[in-house]
Amino acid sequence: MSEEGQVRKCTVIGNGATLKDFDFTKIEDETIGMCLAYRHWEKIDWYPDYYVCVDKVVLHSNYKDIEKMIVDDKCKGGYLLSRSILEDCPELAENEKVIFFEDFKRQRGNPFRYLVDWCSGSVSVLFSVILGFNDIHIMGIDCNYKEFLPETEELEDGTLKITKTPETNPNYFVDDYQREGDIYNKPNCEKVHIPSWEHIVFIITGYTRLNNLYMNVTCWTDDEVKGLTKYFTKENIKDYFVEDIKKE
Repeated sequence: MSEEGQVRKCTVIGNGATLKDFDFTKIEDETIGMCLAYRHWEKIDWYPDYYVCVDKVVLHSNYKDIEKMIVDDKCKGGYLLSRSILEDCPELAENEKVIFFEDFKRQRGNPFRYLVDWCSGSVSVLFSVILGFNDIHIMGIDCNYKEFLPETEELEDGTLKITKTPETNPNYFVDDYQREGDIYNKPNCEKVHIPSWEHIVFIITGYTRLNNLYMNVTCWTDDEVKGLTKYFTKENIKDYFVEDIKKE
């Protein structure tokens, strides 16, 4: 963890529509990104310091791209993944920058052991705590998914498939975040995402108090989207860089 009295800032970047037109390249602090956003990062030639994806369906559907990103060492800090990716990319087990979510879950003293429900977003925030960050800024986690898009079909196993790259995707900050052929889980925001955040708040609160740690968590969103403001202090996403200027 961070040294006593030291404030370490990290920005956890989700993929929600509140980040439309946001310039990630201007972020000066360390960052954690997730899931399919690497498609946009490739376009703008920018990658976060850390990458997280613990969604087994997304990992299997997109393992070639994710493996290439890791082999090319795009995220200099490291990668937190589900071990399920080893079914497609067994060689990643030997990559020193790849950490596995399931190992954290089994590790004594690790707050990941107390997770009951989770998603890549909530896991990313808890990962930032493990990394020693104590001034955590969350953006783009809007928790207002449209469950079914017109370009979506449901498969026999209950997963969803994108049949055509959407011209407009209300769930994400870029319309081609999901592309033709992608297979993914139903968002199930109320049953999966929201409970996962309730668990994260409980775990972080308990972990920091037991260890006498300073912790500040801020949610950056806009006036139309509540996002995670039920759990964390709210700030307007338009003021993200303004706050940095004020601190100089």
